[in-house]
Amino acid sequence: MPRPTVVEIDLSAIRDNLRAIRSLVGPAVEIIGVVKADAYGHGAVAVGRTLAAEGVKRFGVALVEEGAALREAGIPGDVLVLGALPPEQAPEVVEHGFEAAVSDLDFARRLDEVSRRRRGRPVGVHVKLDTGMGRFGFPPERALEVIGEVAGLRGLRLVGAMTHFPSADEAGSGPPAPGSDGVEFTRRQIGAFLKIREAVAAAGIRAPLWHAANSAGILLYPESRLDAVRPGLALYGGFPAAQVPPPTKLRQAMTLKTRIVLIRDFAAGATLGYGRTFRTARASRIAALPIGYADGFSRANSNRGQALVRGRRAPIVGRVSMDTVLVDVTDVAGAQAGDEAVLYGRQGEAEISIVEAAERLGTIPYELMTALTARVPRVWR
Repeated sequence: MPRPTVVEIDLSAIRDNLRAIRSLVGPAVEIIGVVKADAYGHGAVAVGRTLAAEGVKRFGVALVEEGAALREAGIPGDVLVLGALPPEQAPEVVEHGFEAAVSDLDFARRLDEVSRRRRGRPVGVHVKLDTGMGRFGFPPERALEVIGEVAGLRGLRLVGAMTHFPSADEAGSGPPAPGSDGVEFTRRQIGAFLKIREAVAAAGIRAPLWHAANSAGILLYPESRLDAVRPGLALYGGFPAAQVPPPTKLRQAMTLKTRIVLIRDFAAGATLGYGRTFRTARASRIAALPIGYADGFSRANSNRGQALVRGRRAPIVGRVSMDTVLVDVTDVAGAQAGDEAVLYGRQGEAEISIVEAAERLGTIPYELMTALTARVPRVWR
């Protein structure tokens, strides 16, 4: 029998989210489907096939290995490796026919050398510009020089340029830098990127695809949509700025669920779990769920998280252990072994969104999605 703990992925929700994004950006803007980190835990191959069937023609991954998995599954379209790569991986990029984000001229030159020697046709590259992320990319003052050099390398094809937003999801909630909130900072980034695009065009350099907008950019900064956008979290139903209303409806695609395996009755004053961190204040019915931190369900949920049982919220009590979570079902009438327990997702009219769960733990939904380990089976529907 299959394990009762599963991650269910609603592929129709991903299709609906893609269509909602497309309605925002319009038909002229390309959608680059970001499927890195196994499509944020949703299964890169299943999601890639779904997006491809909806007309997505370019996919964003972080690693060469992630791109190879898409190729092996026969998913059509271009694969853009977004992460910075060491020069020794240039041959893999060339052999697989990937596109690469370029943040280093030594890597670009190595890619050019391998491409001219082995492939016979140019490798597509996207020059990455650092307009404020402070991670990868060339500074704006070097942009024209770098883009000009890359455009002149015969083994490469300059697809375009890209940048990334560190604060677009803050929506004015706080200052990422002295004297500047997230909105002002993001708008300055957009302005800097557009100036570079104008300078490149004025220099007569052909760079057709300029992209900056991640999910927050797509949803909150229409002026950032440009030639292409890179939705990640929004594809999977997460809205990255909880403090403002979303401009379009998104549906959470992921449900993390299990079943009660045992219910025990405890008198008031009983202590539960490792460290005895929870003491019952009344006679209590405590259910055991076969899931734990080895499944990627965070230990930070100890005495803090919740589950849905029979459409009601039941608090997690005691510490989350490696393989087991305890929930208090005293107030859930009729709860019994075999009942479904939903940790992320909807049950009837009740819902625990991943965004809500992340806020409760002081983290982000990306972490909760990608933390779920391979020992939790994925079921797609």
